[in-house]
Amino acid sequence: MVSSYEEMMKSANYLPFHLGYLTPEMIEIAQKELKENENSRSSSIEKLRKSVFNEKSLNCRTDDEFLLQFLRARKFDLKKSLVCLKNLYDVFCKSYSDVFTDHDAKNTRKAIHSGFASHLPYRDEEGAAVLLVKTSNWDPSKYDTIGIFNSITAMVMDAIDDPATQVCGVHLLIDVSGTTLQHVRCLTPRYLYLVSKGVKDSIPVRYKAIHLFNASAVFRYIWVVLRVFLTDKIRKRIHFHEDNESLQKLIPKAILPAEYGGDNVDFDPAAWSSRELGNFLPKYLKIINHKGINK
Repeated sequence: MVSSYEEMMKSANYLPFHLGYLTPEMIEIAQKELKENENSRSSSIEKLRKSVFNEKSLNCRTDDEFLLQFLRARKFDLKKSLVCLKNLYDVFCKSYSDVFTDHDAKNTRKAIHSGFASHLPYRDEEGAAVLLVKTSNWDPSKYDTIGIFNSITAMVMDAIDDPATQVCGVHLLIDVSGTTLQHVRCLTPRYLYLVSKGVKDSIPVRYKAIHLFNASAVFRYIWVVLRVFLTDKIRKRIHFHEDNESLQKLIPKAILPAEYGGDNVDFDPAAWSSRELGNFLPKYLKIINHKGINK
């Protein structure tokens, strides 16, 4: 049964998180911003595939769907696309293999149900997906750090599985209001560096903006360390918000949950992530458990 909220969003022409295709407007964005050419797309994919085969130490997925994510994220620059792909599997299978390839999937399944990482059900007016991270939903006594990192990585990988997200990018909304000293102890410099790797040069995603909501004094301690690892380009896309009004200037009120003054009064991040990420998890585990970079 369609809810009144869903009817309202449809009448207002907001697109759902799960779209699965490119609208005419998105095709135009891909051509103008990403340098995507319908006539040369297949040849670009084939060139990247050959480059992957030439990397003797790299053993990863080479299907069109997967490689296209990297080409779009790097504006069809073959060299940069290959570097991003290599960086991803270096993280998964070598430098952070203990977090990804060798981790216990049961902990990730458990973390997914926490609601720490989820997506909003609708996109913004420009087609960008909104990813939501709620620190208050991470209880370190229940969910270990590795499970939490895999849940947030699965959240991002699930988002970019959709062609609309590949082209229109994402807003990353991080509600850090529940950050505690326990979180500080979990987020060692090694893990903070992993965060920076995911943001700047490993996962093939276009970050339109990163929103830090209600940053406490405890979180600002983490921020002092984290910002050192970030590029100037990423720093310029980070926005601090102290109230709902500030947030709504950059993310539409219509798609935000009620706790941020939004119109989606029934949104439950734990229920959403349990269903959405639970369904995506088998695909995610196949991605990170590929042979990747030979050690």
